[in-house]
Amino acid sequence: MNPTRIVFLTGTLAIAALTIGLALEYQAIGKLDAKNNVLRGQLRKMDELSAENQRLSNPLISTSGERSQSIGVANTNVASTGDQAELARLRGELEQFSQRSNEVETFRADTRATLAALQAAHDAHLTNRTASHNNTSAAGSSFEVLTASYGTDTTNLDVAAELNDRILNGGLKMIANNNMAGDPEYGKVKSLTVIYRSGGKLMTNQFREGDLVNLPPP
Repeated sequence: MNPTRIVFLTGTLAIAALTIGLALEYQAIGKLDAKNNVLRGQLRKMDELSAENQRLSNPLISTSGERSQSIGVANTNVASTGDQAELARLRGELEQFSQRSNEVETFRADTRATLAALQAAHDAHLTNRTASHNNTSAAGSSFEVLTASYGTDTTNLDVAAELNDRILNGGLKMIANNNMAGDPEYGKVKSLTVIYRSGGKLMTNQFREGDLVNLPPP
């Protein structure tokens, strides 16, 4: 083959290859430009959305701040009102407590006066009873209760005064029960022990609750 023809064919093939390469390169560049345009459009949309979001968020932040400030003032007012109500309630309770304390002190004073009056009456009664017994003894009485206890092994009441008050015609007749001076121990059977003087002799008798007391014995 002619060398010139070979060179021509080689150059033609090289030009064709270069042309194809350039075409492919231009095609690739076109595709890249198209992708870049799409990306630029998306970026623009994102920028627009960001700007719109910023524009919308500014009034919300302002409104939220104003609302928070209003809520803070309202909470302060509510707290202040609550403190005043609590203070008023405490003052009312203090006034009621002071009034009740005054009533208790008045009741205590009345109670002390009543107890003093009862004690004075009791002392006068004891004085009169002692004088009466002394007069009776001087006149030659043959019966006198010296001591008397009514109760159980653990609790007893001194009922000597009550028994002496019931002496009639030189003797004592009665029922041993709680009517003498009360119940010293509820639910338990009591007994009455009496030490007395009769005819110049010292004697002792014991009675069960509910028994008939007849002293001195017939």
